[in-house]
Amino acid sequence: MIDVLIDKVWSNPRLPEAMKILERLWIARSAGVEPTTPVVAVDRHKASRYVEAAAILACSSQPAQRLAAYRLATYVHELFSGTIDGLDGAVRAVLVRLGNFPSILTSSPIGEALASTPWAIAQEEMVRRGANEISIARNRFSLTDFQKSLWDSLSSGTSIAISAPTSTGKSFILQAFISNAYASRPQFCACYVVPTRALISQVQADLKLALADASVQDVEVITVPPEPDEQLPSKVVFVFTQERLQILLNNDPHREVDFLVIDEAHSVQEGDRGILLQGVIDELIARKADTQLLFASPTISNLEVFGHMTGRSDIRPQFTSEATVSQNFIEVEVTGVKHGDVALFARDGENRNEIGKARLGQTLASKIDCLVHLSHRFGSEKQSIVYADGQADAEKIALQISALRAGKDDHQPASQALQELSNLAKEAVHSKYGLAATVLNGVGFHYGNIPTVLRNAIEQTFSAGQLQYLVCTSTLLAGVNMPAQNIFMHSPQRKKSTPLQSIDFWNLAGRAGRLRKEFQGNIYLLNYQDWKEKPLSGPRLSPIIPAMQQAVDLRGSDLTAVIDDTSTATISAKAELETAFVRLLSDYKSGRIATTLDRSYTSPSLTSRQQLETALSQADKRISLPAKLLRLSPTISAHRQQDLHDHLTSTIASGSRSVARSFLPAHPREGAAFDSYVKVLDLLHRTILPKANSEKQNRFFAVMLLKWMQGIPIPELIDDRARFQKASISTHIRATLELVEKELRFNYVRAFGCYSAILAHVLSARGLNDLAASIPSLALYLEVGASDKTMISFVTLGLSRMTAKRLNSLCPNKSLA
Repeated sequence: MIDVLIDKVWSNPRLPEAMKILERLWIARSAGVEPTTPVVAVDRHKASRYVEAAAILACSSQPAQRLAAYRLATYVHELFSGTIDGLDGAVRAVLVRLGNFPSILTSSPIGEALASTPWAIAQEEMVRRGANEISIARNRFSLTDFQKSLWDSLSSGTSIAISAPTSTGKSFILQAFISNAYASRPQFCACYVVPTRALISQVQADLKLALADASVQDVEVITVPPEPDEQLPSKVVFVFTQERLQILLNNDPHREVDFLVIDEAHSVQEGDRGILLQGVIDELIARKADTQLLFASPTISNLEVFGHMTGRSDIRPQFTSEATVSQNFIEVEVTGVKHGDVALFARDGENRNEIGKARLGQTLASKIDCLVHLSHRFGSEKQSIVYADGQADAEKIALQISALRAGKDDHQPASQALQELSNLAKEAVHSKYGLAATVLNGVGFHYGNIPTVLRNAIEQTFSAGQLQYLVCTSTLLAGVNMPAQNIFMHSPQRKKSTPLQSIDFWNLAGRAGRLRKEFQGNIYLLNYQDWKEKPLSGPRLSPIIPAMQQAVDLRGSDLTAVIDDTSTATISAKAELETAFVRLLSDYKSGRIATTLDRSYTSPSLTSRQQLETALSQADKRISLPAKLLRLSPTISAHRQQDLHDHLTSTIASGSRSVARSFLPAHPREGAAFDSYVKVLDLLHRTILPKANSEKQNRFFAVMLLKWMQGIPIPELIDDRARFQKASISTHIRATLELVEKELRFNYVRAFGCYSAILAHVLSARGLNDLAASIPSLALYLEVGASDKTMISFVTLGLSRMTAKRLNSLCPNKSLA
């Protein structure tokens, strides 16, 4: 019976027309514009009929019909709230039938409507809610259908690959499942892998809160890999990037985990980091074959790829296209540059529905002009995210929006929270950092190189509603959870001249709309007609190809050339091929190569495979380093590692113990540290980390490395740079932050980690085990920005580097664990 009614409603030609009318009215009101053409009047009778239709469509299992039900009901509620008797209860009934219980709390009248709901409808809700209700930490929660399905699968021990929009509430379920598991399973151990350091602190804070809610007091959230001789608490949960997880696996060869979460799992396709990510997953599965796995990503069409790449046929795909909040795509076309004339259209794929027009009285000549003035005009009433292509653009856009807000007649003085954020920006980065000024006017900016403590504060202040605008770069694509009602984009790029891929566009668009704060989110597409890529015209789901498969199956000839190490031709994206080579060679030496190649080819390719295995056989003869040693530096060329090994071996073998000792890098607090680092850098720049090897460059990096590991604050590093180079202070700030994040905390972490591992191997082979054991953990010191055990411990506890530095200076014992 209900299927007949659904078909009748869905096939009614008046339904799509009603949807268009309601959409126009809602968006026009949200954007503050008058419709350009008269809209057919929607009276209360018609509005009531639309909600009745929504109640029928809500019983469907088809995503398009369920979305129509949600949009009909919520459009009508926001346009007619308070004017139709029983509307709150009727809309509540639609949300209940959709299983979207969290959205009921978006509107107080809807949330309180159960008391006045007819008994039959109330009984239906109790039955529906009961089916989706679970107990978490002695509290009862009503979940969406997707959340309940995910919870049931996890609770049964199933390994899952999820493709779901950003705003489906999967993070809440994952964290609740982990906390419940620790509460009920004494030996449980989980690892949560995130794509960037920017996301570590957010997941750490959320997990700590979930564990506390579950009354789990004896589990420590670990975000910094322990040193080889360090004892961890008996119950821990790890939150790492793949680089940090690799260090853990190197330092703790017996570590196993019961539950492994790979967040933003599509990053497995991204170059050398994608290969490294697959490598650490494979290693954990090799250590514990039945590890429960969860791969989560927003818009992947071929979820079976995760089963193929891991050799785990038990991974169950789980798709959903339903989000808890709906999104409106609004095209803004500039029709007059000089006076800022624009036309607004509701976009649905290739189709667009005209909404209204506006004149801003501002010139809209450039991309930045459009982002600044259109976001200021249409985003001032609710929180808005503005997407910028790079750090400099993000700062420029934020400064201009800030100036516009400061010039308004009704401009309010900054709140205490914004004053504190401004002071933190000055302290954490520099007194002249642009962010310190913009936040006072309710405008922030956010990119990956901003220090963690400040970035966290920006996110928290925006989430608390204190910041009205946040100008973001692609860091937002890496899982950072900061939704807003409005998102503004203009031909967005992830890298210079490279448009956002479909998977990134939909990931970003999914941030529009805040659960329990609004029913609809708006994505403003500025001058969409001029975009090189039209993501709305293509599919939302995209296939991914793991980077390891790309290297082996799709770039076999280039990979063979890297393995042979004889080609003088330029090879694009060589870094990922070098990483693939290290993985393949270590597996060849360990007898795992057949399994790795089986998972890297989509279909049998006997000739290509034989050529690759022949090349690996020849490389194995030239490269004497054992597989275990190669795996310690998975992203550094195996050939260059061998070069470094040969140099150290020949020099140490021909000299005395004092010669061997001279290759040990000094601890950052030793007086000879600077000269020691200059010597090591000279060797590194000639072998594993090729750079223009000049004495001046070596001394520059030695100074920066030393100061960073000693805990010197970033403002001091910026001022040091400004004294020697002429440029604007904003340029110095961005360059220094880039130096810290991309060089000191990435390239040199890898380089010093490799150097230490190979040096220890050479010294041990010469019987100098005591010297090998005394090599300081410079890679860890660079990663954390501290070299005293006490300060590192403070950072591990979640304190900022600045706070840890202050506490460390007050503590006479620098070796507290």
